[in-house]
Amino acid sequence: MSKETISILVADNGSPAIDVIKSNLGNYSDINYTIDTAKSGQDAISKAVDAKFDLLLVGQDLPGAKGLKMVQEIIKRKLGVPVIMIVAEGQEKLGVKAMDKGAYDYLTKNEIKTVALNRAIHRVMQRKKLESDIRESFRKLEKLAIKDGLTGLFNHRHFREVLKNEYKKAKRHSQPLSCIMLDLDYFKAVNDNYGHQYGDFVLAQSAQILKRLVRDTDFVARYGGEEFFIILPNTDLQGAFILAERIRKIFVNNKFAKDKVSETVTISAGISATSDENVVSDDDLIANADKALYRAKWRGRNNVCYFEEIESEDTGGLKEELKKMEDFHVRFETVNDNIKDACIESAHNILCEIEKGWDYISEHSVRVSRYAEKLSRKLSLADEDVNVIKRAALLHDIGLVGIKSNIIKKKDKLTDKEYTSIKRHSNIGVRIVERTKLFQKELPIILHHHERFDGSGYPHMLKGETIPYGARILAVAEAYDVMRSSTVYKKASSEAESLAELKECAGTQFDPRIVSAFVKVIEKMQ
Repeated sequence: MSKETISILVADNGSPAIDVIKSNLGNYSDINYTIDTAKSGQDAISKAVDAKFDLLLVGQDLPGAKGLKMVQEIIKRKLGVPVIMIVAEGQEKLGVKAMDKGAYDYLTKNEIKTVALNRAIHRVMQRKKLESDIRESFRKLEKLAIKDGLTGLFNHRHFREVLKNEYKKAKRHSQPLSCIMLDLDYFKAVNDNYGHQYGDFVLAQSAQILKRLVRDTDFVARYGGEEFFIILPNTDLQGAFILAERIRKIFVNNKFAKDKVSETVTISAGISATSDENVVSDDDLIANADKALYRAKWRGRNNVCYFEEIESEDTGGLKEELKKMEDFHVRFETVNDNIKDACIESAHNILCEIEKGWDYISEHSVRVSRYAEKLSRKLSLADEDVNVIKRAALLHDIGLVGIKSNIIKKKDKLTDKEYTSIKRHSNIGVRIVERTKLFQKELPIILHHHERFDGSGYPHMLKGETIPYGARILAVAEAYDVMRSSTVYKKASSEAESLAELKECAGTQFDPRIVSAFVKVIEKMQ
């Protein structure tokens, strides 16, 4: 084990004292002391500035600078080198005065001949390390106070301070200042389909893209959730628009690849500038950017809009327009849901017509859908998300129509080749369902409902929270119904046996939290 090395500068006017210190410290084998010397105040200061010493031992009668002056000079220059003052016997008050000036400790000339010297050095080095640790802790706290923990960007609070200062500077020097507010499109669907770990990955990677594209003089902040804000000092509206368009195109062509998931996430952006006629404060810059962003999303997302484009619009008319659009959307969603229900019913009928005797698959899907609905509500999902999972459950086995009938209806154990063929039904189901253009949100659930929580499932061997949340719910609901159902080749398991199997497979095949919630659902149904 290597010994600790402590580098010491001894500043004293006489060789005897220096020789005593060298001899004394050489007696200790636990530390490797390296010692340099200085015989004048000027020499000591010069060496302390040019070289990095762990400690200074300073005599009180140093030529060119008395010991107290040396201590004051070291502190003044902020060299960060701890000092131990050496005083004559009977001059202890001078040592105390040196400590008042900033010295760490003092020793008499007799004490430097004893073990007291080694002990004093140990105490000083421990104090120095403690102070260093405290300073590092403060640096980390200061960083946390202004940075967002996930993205490393400035947080909302610090962003407001920066914008206020930059606005004042722009006004004082009559310089342009522009802002870009960005939002990741359909980010809720990203979290719902691929889990919050993947969503956090997308946020962190988005931050890296933004930092890479801006100048050193620009400020990028996480405004909140999936929103980002860029402050562009000395930049006019046109310059901000060019940057926003560059960012938009980068996101369009970027794949956020993590584990087996690789998706594109677009952005919408709103731009404001001090050239906007209504801007009289930094708050107006934020409000204008927010309105422009809203307009960019209204246009269909993956879009850049600046405030000047909308400032001449009739605000009242816009509100009425948006209200009518929202009303239409709500009513159209009801119609859309009815169409989807009719489409699912037709799909089941067609499946049973193509393959006689497949009523079990349709009945199984209906039961799974009911379990999935109850489980989703137990997990406090929004009604829209519950309906998506219900529909995905009704469609999850549609892909079996693309598997040979003799394999589906086989009573004996499947061969490896036959099982591989069965595993294709998720992909086949997605290819069939996506042609309708009606079930885009359901597709990831259908595709991944046979993934396993430990990453050993199919078709993409997704693991943990990278598996869409709805697919994890469907996996538990389907497995339970399979165990509780009798077929030509197996008898149904009891409720207790089925729940025990789910619990045993929690953490490997299934999400443990979802299993726990499902057990409570079944117990409540008793």
